[in-house]
Amino acid sequence: MKRILITFGFLCVPVLSLAALASDPSEVGIVLMHGKQGSPETVISGLASNLESAGYAVSTPTMPWSRDRIYDATVDDAMREIDQACGSLRKQGAKKIIVAGQSLGANAAIRYAATRREIDGLICLAPGHSPEASPMRERRANDVERAKQMIEEGNANRPVQFTDANMGRAFQIVVRPDVYFSWMDPEGPAVMPNNAASIRRPIPILYIVGNMDPWATPKGYIFDQAPYHPKSRFVTVPADHLGVPSAGIDEVLSWLESLPQ
Repeated sequence: MKRILITFGFLCVPVLSLAALASDPSEVGIVLMHGKQGSPETVISGLASNLESAGYAVSTPTMPWSRDRIYDATVDDAMREIDQACGSLRKQGAKKIIVAGQSLGANAAIRYAATRREIDGLICLAPGHSPEASPMRERRANDVERAKQMIEEGNANRPVQFTDANMGRAFQIVVRPDVYFSWMDPEGPAVMPNNAASIRRPIPILYIVGNMDPWATPKGYIFDQAPYHPKSRFVTVPADHLGVPSAGIDEVLSWLESLPQ
């Protein structure tokens, strides 16, 4: 009988430990970034509200690709802005940091994970902006070459007109060539498959796409390039490109609750 009691007590220890694995929301900070030409008050606002109601500390910065700023900073500059948002959450008491984003915000989140080691998870909602892929690569080729040439000629800081597109709709922007090139270079810092493959240590990743999103990428293109983590998930929800953050609220909350402390 004594041996049975000892064995039973031993088996109870991991059960109690497993029960304590769920993250305490008050100790988790989430940087949540909007998509191209968006803002914190639009597509991601519902998800942000639900995260805050669940007890998470949420930062929704206005990023360099917002409708009011587009584009006023390079990819590397944007990473430093995310640094500031993460630092602010840590000052508020966050012990774990999750970086998240929708569309181009997800693109930047993946880049951040590839260039920083101090985050604990990544949420990618309908990742977008693929300068390496057709037709974007072909349609931007002349502008990319012109931007590159201006940089080589010493005119990197002289704003001129270039073309970009959002969800298939082209628009004109006046921007510095070095900034434009950083976002549009088909071999540059905004290429998601390369960035996913450059993540240096396994972190949990939640990758959500919409089944009605024509810009959704298959699982193998970006998600599978990142280091394997047992908590990483690739999820499809019933939504178009802009609807993924709202359609994925339950998936995001459930995934966050499953993360270890």
